[in-house]
Amino acid sequence: MRNILITICLFYAIINNAQDKTINSAINKYDYRQAIILINKEKATSEMNILKAKCYKNLLNYDAAIEILKKEELTDSLNIQILTELADNYQSVGNYKNAESLYAKCFRLQPDNSYFKLNYISILYKLKEWKQTIGEIKNILKTDTLPALYSLAGDCFWQMDNNDSALHYYHKSLQQNPNDYSTTFKLARIYLQMQKYPELISCTNNYILFDSCNKTINQYNGIAYCYNQEFEKAVYRLNKIYLEGDKTLNTNYFLGASYFGLQDYYPAYEHLTEAYEKDSSNLNLIYYLGRSAILSGKFEKGTTVLQRGLELMTPKDSVLYNYHSNLATGYSRWNKHQEAIKNYEMCLKLKPDSKLTVYSIASIYDHNLKNSKQALKYYNLFLSFFPKEPENNKEEFQKEMSGTYYSAVKNRIEEIKNEEFFKKK
Repeated sequence: MRNILITICLFYAIINNAQDKTINSAINKYDYRQAIILINKEKATSEMNILKAKCYKNLLNYDAAIEILKKEELTDSLNIQILTELADNYQSVGNYKNAESLYAKCFRLQPDNSYFKLNYISILYKLKEWKQTIGEIKNILKTDTLPALYSLAGDCFWQMDNNDSALHYYHKSLQQNPNDYSTTFKLARIYLQMQKYPELISCTNNYILFDSCNKTINQYNGIAYCYNQEFEKAVYRLNKIYLEGDKTLNTNYFLGASYFGLQDYYPAYEHLTEAYEKDSSNLNLIYYLGRSAILSGKFEKGTTVLQRGLELMTPKDSVLYNYHSNLATGYSRWNKHQEAIKNYEMCLKLKPDSKLTVYSIASIYDHNLKNSKQALKYYNLFLSFFPKEPENNKEEFQKEMSGTYYSAVKNRIEEIKNEEFFKKK
């Protein structure tokens, strides 16, 4: 009997082992659908459910994986494998809040585990919790000097518009890993934004020693030389990437501007023309293109381009009128009446036939500044915009003028004249 039981146990063990091998074989072949079919034929255990969730995750069916893992968490809420798998799936669907909660729990369960620390920090960053992320990074950096953490701290400070601290941490990262493209790019971006061109030249030159073919860093380097008025070096750097196929707006613009700085107007014209085809609204580009065209003998092209620049630079009268009109309204309501009048007068220069503007000026002089002389001047100017009042059919004319302030202004003029008469008495 004992031998029979042993034989039966060995038989089932062999079968189970064979089934496990079949599942593993499917997984090793990345045939996750087949692996799920095989797992479903097995007795449901925690290990099998976790394995099935991993298969769903690899098939990008995160919702199915989450449903399985949530049920497993209810029965074993301290199982690290379940918690991390569930957190990963939440992160994949963009539910960073749930992922953060789970990674924080893993972190509490195993506070010295670097994997949980780093994932927790990564989630905090994705949640835009910049200060908390920095705090956690500083705690880890007391014992671990990971270049990626210095760079991530720099990212947080940059997001908080603290460029000086961002630069500090980016430099720390590059001290650990000098050929880190991502950190060099971010450092270059800040230096360009802060107009620190020598520093931008230095950091990009350092990276080029490791990778001389990176077009983005070469472009930043050339732009920095151009801004620093080292035009020959700018031409060398930018022309190199241009010949390698970089025909972007910035490469052509700064290469053209550098040739212009060297007074080499023919290549300046060629590159600025290429840049202009991509952006015809950049006033600096228009100026350099127009000048280089004229100085290389292309007078019609140069004058046409510069004329377009002048049109772009000078707002249309209608736009200026709207700006001054709204400024005048603002100043008037702010009780700064002289400023209001100045802006209304600008409106009149741009649109001399604006009845409403004249009426507004007259009203300010009349009711706010108590300047009867000026009020009468503008009230009379207001009436001059209307046809002369006929001797006959006055009532019909008054009806036509209704809604135009005509009658009100006429009456007010008479009132002011009477007031002035009695003042003199």
